Amino acid sequence: MNIIYSIFKKELIDVLRDRRTLMFMVVIPILITPLLVIGSIKFQEYQNKKSEEKILSIAFINDSGDYLIKELLSNQKGVKVVEGIVLDSLESFIRSDSLQGGLHIDKNFLNNINSNSSGSVKIYYKSSDLMSKSKKRMQSALESYKNDIVSKRLEKLKFDEGLLEPLDITNVDMATAKETLGKAIGGFIPYVLVMFIFLGAMYPAIDLGAGEKERGSLETLLSSPATKFEITMGKLLVVSLTGLVSGLVSVLGISSSLFFIDKIPVQIQETILELINPFMIGSIIVLMVPIAIFFASMLLSISFYSRSFKEAQSLMGPLNMVIIVPLFLSLGPGMEMDHATALMPLINVGLLTKEILAGSVELIYFIETLFSLLFCAAIGIWFSVYWFKKENTIFRV
Repeated sequence: MNIIYSIFKKELIDVLRDRRTLMFMVVIPILITPLLVIGSIKFQEYQNKKSEEKILSIAFINDSGDYLIKELLSNQKGVKVVEGIVLDSLESFIRSDSLQGGLHIDKNFLNNINSNSSGSVKIYYKSSDLMSKSKKRMQSALESYKNDIVSKRLEKLKFDEGLLEPLDITNVDMATAKETLGKAIGGFIPYVLVMFIFLGAMYPAIDLGAGEKERGSLETLLSSPATKFEITMGKLLVVSLTGLVSGLVSVLGISSSLFFIDKIPVQIQETILELINPFMIGSIIVLMVPIAIFFASMLLSISFYSRSFKEAQSLMGPLNMVIIVPLFLSLGPGMEMDHATALMPLINVGLLTKEILAGSVELIYFIETLFSLLFCAAIGIWFSVYWFKKENTIFRV
């Protein structure tokens, strides 16, 4: 055990001297991540404001004698009504962005309305254009027109408008603010957490395997009294620790960034503080440890196999997709925590994290998830030690 600790201490000092490791372990998670979160939110707010303020040119083609719709459309914020457009050329105008939309009133529209039938109206727009703002503004004008016609018809027939609303529905949401927010951000947190554990472990793993091959220091370590198992475990503990620190720092960076966004209500900030409790922090750390060990063992195995630093990077790159897919699946609709999903690596982390943040986690699912992750970590350790013991792998050049 003393030998493993000595190797761990020696490798940790070497890793902390590497600027790339410190960059991915501390600097990026705690500085870059908050900037990305705040920047993306601010950019989205800017884009929404820009789309709301943009003046949209909408063609109004009226083959009937009713001009109320034109008036309602003109009253919509950010709408410029364009007349004199021929219906046959409307499509080409919209596709070329000369117009953002068009409204065509059928020639029998007014007759149908007056006879208590439905008038035909066509809305032309591009779904990719400014998040379909033109469609929404045209629909808003038509909705106002429809409500006016319905009111007049009911008044003419001397009917109460309550006839159209036979149900008085009151929605009672039994979920607390903590549960709602926990479920909402619970899918995002494990995604960031796992990715930064992987990134934080990747460069130390490359340096302690392929990097030492290139520097020629691995042979010196192999000639020491330490066994290959002790050497592997010492390196594995260092890589696991860097991944674990990177994951924790990333969550800290994201959490702190939420308090620098001025438009977040005080109630939500208070709910976030309520979510960050000792149980939540402890539970997340317990889940992170086997994930970090598993990633460290796999990355070290690849690093031991690689001839050079560059080859190790190339081999580890595709693993990002292997990690992203199960985490993405955990965000899908209908994915819930049960005895089956609790045994699926990474999927179980995403689902369980949502339950932990919502305060509705069941102990049996936590145990099953932890067992699944520990099992994967044990397999990873065995594989890493087995791979390091093969001389044709260590001395592969």
